[in-house]
Amino acid sequence: MPLYTPKTIRIPRPSVNALTYQPKPPTDHRQFHRSLQRTEMKPQRLELQKDSFGSSKNKIICLDEWATGAAHLGRKIEVDSTPVKIDPQQALTCIETAFAHLRAHFIGRDAVLEQILYALLTREHALIIGDRGLAKSRLARSVFAQFEDAQPPFSLQLTRSTSVGQLVGGLDLKQFERGTYVHNLDGYIVRAHFAFLDELFDANDFVLRALNGIMNEREFLNGPQIEPAALHTAIATTNYIRDTRESRAVLDRLLFKCVVHRAESTLQRFAIRREFITSHGGTVGPLSGKAIPYAYLNKLSKIITGELPDQLIAVPPHVLVMLDQIISDFEREVSEKRSDERFVYSDRSKNKAIHVIMASALRGGRNTAEVKDLAAMRFLIPTVGSPDEEEVFDHALDMTLKAITTRDRESIDHAAAIVDLVNEAVERHREGTLNEPNWSERMKTRIGRWMHRDSGVTLGSLLEEARELHADHSVTLKLKDEVLATIREAHERHHIAFEQKL
Repeated sequence: MPLYTPKTIRIPRPSVNALTYQPKPPTDHRQFHRSLQRTEMKPQRLELQKDSFGSSKNKIICLDEWATGAAHLGRKIEVDSTPVKIDPQQALTCIETAFAHLRAHFIGRDAVLEQILYALLTREHALIIGDRGLAKSRLARSVFAQFEDAQPPFSLQLTRSTSVGQLVGGLDLKQFERGTYVHNLDGYIVRAHFAFLDELFDANDFVLRALNGIMNEREFLNGPQIEPAALHTAIATTNYIRDTRESRAVLDRLLFKCVVHRAESTLQRFAIRREFITSHGGTVGPLSGKAIPYAYLNKLSKIITGELPDQLIAVPPHVLVMLDQIISDFEREVSEKRSDERFVYSDRSKNKAIHVIMASALRGGRNTAEVKDLAAMRFLIPTVGSPDEEEVFDHALDMTLKAITTRDRESIDHAAAIVDLVNEAVERHREGTLNEPNWSERMKTRIGRWMHRDSGVTLGSLLEEARELHADHSVTLKLKDEVLATIREAHERHHIAFEQKL
């Protein structure tokens, strides 16, 4: 008679992988060794079976639990290999709820948490600047504690003597003996999904240089060792900003920046003390103990960064033009206030700002960005917590919304559609396929609602359409001139006749 009755237990992905699952042996080791003497060791058997719906399921069946020393390996372990579908809005609701939970614990840190939420959704990084004792480290650890099934967060307090090895892992001694410098990356920042970097600018330039590629290109480059970095989001803290070439490069990779201040309101200080009574200053865990699967966050960030072609978020041309205008006005006004230096927002940061607009649209339940999503730039362009920069941004946003009218916005979209059609005509002219019938039907669906003529589309008709574009704002007027120049270039340089039907 068997010592046990085999049972079937279902293990959902991805919490346990049955192929590598190693259960603990029985606590009573004497009973275990006695069982080995009277029971023949029996191997595991891997079976691939089909369920009633025809989907494959990997099943590992261990025929004798005592022979393997595992109290429950005698049961049938079944892992469903069918991919789990994640509803983006459900995933977003879970994350929004978790951040509402964090706001209740971090009094007066709503703007900082909003920044970090955008950083997580866009796979970017955040920098928190402030004096000691303002719970910067606790906030970062509490944010990462809301997620499960991710690689363990990497934490490091940086100093002048911190080495690159402490950041990415020590050298592989066996490889070193062969003359190859290869780092053991497991357990360090390259393999982690989340990272907390305390006192960032205490680090030396060698460490900062190593961080650059890991945070932006998501790669660790070390001679022959080229490794992709799993890093999703890093949160760094500092008490000051160091102005060197390497520190400026790292600052540009930390897209979201904020300054935290001590509470000045009596009520706010009272709320902070009351919160301490319940948490005792510890890391804030998930609400009701239910952490969010990292797969939820990963799915949302893939939608925002365009990695899922069937779930793209569209950004109309007029939103892009208005974004560029806001940043230009912000740069100019900040530079005027800082007479000693010219403030410049890098092209990398300008491009990544588009992801924040997409994240705002997704949070609004839309797959197309709108003008109102530009307000999310308040958490990106200025340093949050810096009154001067926040005031300049609010002014730049307000001026752009008022100056670029609804008719200007329509003209910008119209101009973009004309340019797309002209550029494709030039490309087809080079390939010799311009005379293929109806090739422009796809493009005309984009431009059709603006067309004022019923006749077929020609280079000449596009020229007339461009001449009639409405332009109140200087940006729209400049864009109109550039569109006209593009059409004339297609005629003069590429020899496409104005009467050529497209």
